Amino acid sequence: MLTRADLAKYPFLAEASEYVRELGFSIDDIASPEFTPVLDRATSRLEEALSKGRVSSPATDDERTEILSFPVSNLILSLTGEERAKRRFALAEAKRAYELLRQETPEKLQHIATGTFHWTLRRVDLQLGQRVYDFALALPDYLRNATSLREPKWKLPNRVLDHGFVYTARDETARLLEEEVAGRIVNRSARLPGRPPKLLQPRVEQTRGLISKWLGTPQTFELPKVPVPEAMPPCVRHVIEQLDEAKNVPHMGRFALAAFLLNIGADQEEIVRLFTTKWNTSED
Repeated sequence: MLTRADLAKYPFLAEASEYVRELGFSIDDIASPEFTPVLDRATSRLEEALSKGRVSSPATDDERTEILSFPVSNLILSLTGEERAKRRFALAEAKRAYELLRQETPEKLQHIATGTFHWTLRRVDLQLGQRVYDFALALPDYLRNATSLREPKWKLPNRVLDHGFVYTARDETARLLEEEVAGRIVNRSARLPGRPPKLLQPRVEQTRGLISKWLGTPQTFELPKVPVPEAMPPCVRHVIEQLDEAKNVPHMGRFALAAFLLNIGADQEEIVRLFTTKWNTSED
């Protein structure tokens, strides 16, 4: 069902990864002059993601370059060692994917959802009042991707639930896929078979400069002085680990940590300082 043009639009798909493997792409290919357009597109993807929070469509119709530039972007990011930049890139690519996915046919949406992300997704043609539903999505797949969406319409009491399936419109399905895409990219590991070619190092340094320019210098997480920090429960330690990695912690997680710290004797002023650091603000 998917064409090479589709893989260029959605380079995170399993079919796109298979296409790259079939090309026989190796790390040594990066040093060849023919690979320059791929490096340029990979760099532009990163620059747009870091500066604007979005990735635009390419200016040319070179589908091969578009497909290959995606894993190269991930490789460059991995070499920088900046997890916050990786999350920023994942969100930017996911937003681009959503704008494209919402225009696809229901058949193609279903193929992408079930093929790469292994959703249990059924086609329906249902109208309830003014709402038209195109899909029935298995509850676990829905909850995994809707829990981070804050609009009231995503809350389960506001959904139509039938025998373990949640009804969704085409645009809503694309929005849930956006969440899935972001998670897939964040968890994607770019393994390097050997040392990177010297030609790639300037791109890595350029990306580090962009990260510093648009995301600033990462700040170190310092836990307020408290008695016996090793005795903290796993849920609190998990929140602390997220803060330590400069991740955006949901409101309830911050509240739980603040309440816990107060109850075990942490100084109130130190807790206020903890939650007013630059890295602890929401991402775009």
